[in-house]
Amino acid sequence: MTQSSSRTALPSILWLEDNPSVVDLFKEEFELYFVVHQSNDFQEFKRISKDRLKGYDALLLDMEFPEGKIGLEAIQFCKSIGVNSPILILSNDESLSTRLEMLTNGAEDYLWKSMHPEEMLVRIRNAISRFHRNRKDREVSLAGISLFPHRLAVELSGLEIDFSKIEFHLLMKLIQNHPSPVSCENLRVDVWKLPVLETGTINTFIWKINKKLSLWSYRIAKMGDGIFLQSKP
Repeated sequence: MTQSSSRTALPSILWLEDNPSVVDLFKEEFELYFVVHQSNDFQEFKRISKDRLKGYDALLLDMEFPEGKIGLEAIQFCKSIGVNSPILILSNDESLSTRLEMLTNGAEDYLWKSMHPEEMLVRIRNAISRFHRNRKDREVSLAGISLFPHRLAVELSGLEIDFSKIEFHLLMKLIQNHPSPVSCENLRVDVWKLPVLETGTINTFIWKINKKLSLWSYRIAKMGDGIFLQSKP
């Protein structure tokens, strides 16, 4: 295998770091395991296209910039545009309170610049491995919506939408059976697992899901005893 073809198989990371000396310190070892892209300005970082940011296997974000600590703002920005790949914070601040704040708000891991390069590499590689294992959990998808059974998560165009357990399993059942309808009796047994279920309960859940997925190109429809996914005009 040529060197160029080997490199294309490497995971890609985007490194937001304003200090060239820090990049020089780690970059040679990093490039043995990753294709490294760098941005040295947070405002420039925010101008990168959404699809491009979502295409990286991991984002490594320095927290200290001339304008202040941008860790939390950077995490919130990435989450707001639907970035699902792991976000790792790189910082000189080793305090427990800061680490907990970043991890609580969505960082996959928290690294500090005094960390040995080998440990930093292992942490980044482990985060990427977990990310790709979770992606394999994707069992059902239709027209821009994806359901992740292991996490009971629903994503529409890359953005996660809050679903209850019943809502999740109802939608998954309908997608799995699409384009065929599913009977109310079938849903009662497979989704609610109840001996009796009122029609009004099913109708309420249909209304709730349709409201949450108002931007989706499909809606849940009901005709007689059959419930199915209907393409919006």
